[in-house]
Parts: sequence; C-alpha cells; structure tokens
Amino acid sequence: MYWKLRIPLFLFVLGTVSGLAQKYPINTSYFIRSTLFIGLIGIIFTIFEKTKLNKKKVHFIIGIGLIILGFLIDFLMV
Repeated sequence: MYWKLRIPLFLFVLGTVSGLAQKYPINTSYFIRSTLFIGLIGIIFTIFEKTKLNKKKVHFIIGIGLIILGFLIDFLMV
C-alpha cells in the first residue's frame, strides 16, 4: 500500500515547526508569533508544491514513520 507524501509531510512539518517554536520562543506579541508560525508552514509547503515532493508515493510504513517522528520532535522539544 502506497501513500502520497502530502499528509505525512504536513504532520511532520507541523510537529517540527511546533517543537522549534516552543524550544526557541520569540519575545513578541501572540499575533506576531502566530503569523510567523503559519507563514513558515506556508512557505515550506509552497516549496514542497513547487518541487512536487508532495506527489511522491511512499510505502505506508514510511508515512506512518514521518508522522510519528513529527510527533516525537514536538513532544521532545518542549
């Protein structure tokens, strides 16, 4: 069974960026931090769309591994 990388990459990037944002907080207002968080995820996904990385098909286990890795990065960086 094969998956497109779109959803596993989304969850991996979301976990990684969330972990980094919690590990290295920026002392600004909540609005600016939220904008930077969403903007960074948007930029990363734009790059993935332009390079067509999302459309690659990988085995189901690799997709699950990426999702778990994103969760672990978020969990361990707190």
